[in-house]
Amino acid sequence: MRKTNLFGTATMLLLLVLGSVPAFGAASDSICTTEGCAVPKSDQTDKRLPAYNDYALFIAGLSNPEGALAAYEGKPAWVRHAKFFDQNWERFTRGRLAPMREWAAKEVGSATTATVFYPFSGPDFVNVFTLFPHAKTYLLIALEPVGEMPDFAAGNEQNFFPSLQRSLYDLLHLDFFITNKMKSSIGKSELKGTLPVLMFFLAREQSRVLDVQYWVMKPDGTIAESPALGPGDRPTGIPGVRIVFASPGSAENQILYYFQFNLRNDSLERNQHFVSFLKSFGPMTSFTKAASYLMYKPYFSAVRQFILDQSLYVLQGDSGIPLRYFDPAGWDLRFYGTYAGPIPLFSNCYQADMANMYRSQDIQPLPFGIGYRHRARTSNLMFAAKKVKLLAGAPN
Repeated sequence: MRKTNLFGTATMLLLLVLGSVPAFGAASDSICTTEGCAVPKSDQTDKRLPAYNDYALFIAGLSNPEGALAAYEGKPAWVRHAKFFDQNWERFTRGRLAPMREWAAKEVGSATTATVFYPFSGPDFVNVFTLFPHAKTYLLIALEPVGEMPDFAAGNEQNFFPSLQRSLYDLLHLDFFITNKMKSSIGKSELKGTLPVLMFFLAREQSRVLDVQYWVMKPDGTIAESPALGPGDRPTGIPGVRIVFASPGSAENQILYYFQFNLRNDSLERNQHFVSFLKSFGPMTSFTKAASYLMYKPYFSAVRQFILDQSLYVLQGDSGIPLRYFDPAGWDLRFYGTYAGPIPLFSNCYQADMANMYRSQDIQPLPFGIGYRHRARTSNLMFAAKKVKLLAGAPN
């Protein structure tokens, strides 16, 4: 399914003939291992390559006068969109991301695994990237569809940009996506899945998008990839997307995977080839927030155990793994913020042992809100580091 040079040339000629569509960038054949992906140097100089980044900037409302979509920046819908996010993103960065970034550098900078695992994530790349900006690989898993790149030549920006703004409203104001609202906005005709949202976050965080590949794990365990800006049907299997990007603070390219996958026990049992793929990334750091307390339930015990087995570090709010599963003999635990119990919707998930921990210890402050109790000085986080004696058999 990979695009050859001949195919890329033919595609460009076709687009020139059509005239009404901005020139898509040819997707590069990136070199991938479990440690990450890299775009070949010969492709990095290809003048067509920035088209992925052009799309990311355009979706994010960031002007790019030399880009393939520059002609569309004068449209009223895009102008309103750019103004809306220039104002709201600056407020979100100042009020939440900046204190989060400063706190993370001081408190969880020791979590230096190459891979960060974020289950029940939705398209929330911005929080995990702010907390762990130097990971080589990010693995996000959720139920929302992968979707596709928007076709702005079709003139759908009038509906696309308001849909994107609605989908991001809760994250910008509450710091989490509301699942039912996501179902009503993502995957519809205007906003086709999580991919545009991921591109938005990458551009707003000043990362340069180098390559975007649709990723599918077929039932036999093999993986098929195809360029996100290329034609072709995707095979049946576990759908995903792989984005290679370069961020200002990283010396090498980084990779973001998003997989549409149900993490219930029965789903994991049926898809052991996918579990093996995740394990191939080696020891990891796991992060959860606003996870609907799913790992309190017996039918999500497999992903809970996966995190405990595969992680060297875990950063989570109280909606992640219950405290009782972190054996003090195996984990060093640090607590931050305030534990006031779950919000009323999840009142049956109150942890008496967590409340006792917060009452009996000198708990460090948390200078930002995160998760369901999103206001500052009402949130909590726990940072768990696996003790050395449990790591004797862990691979490097």
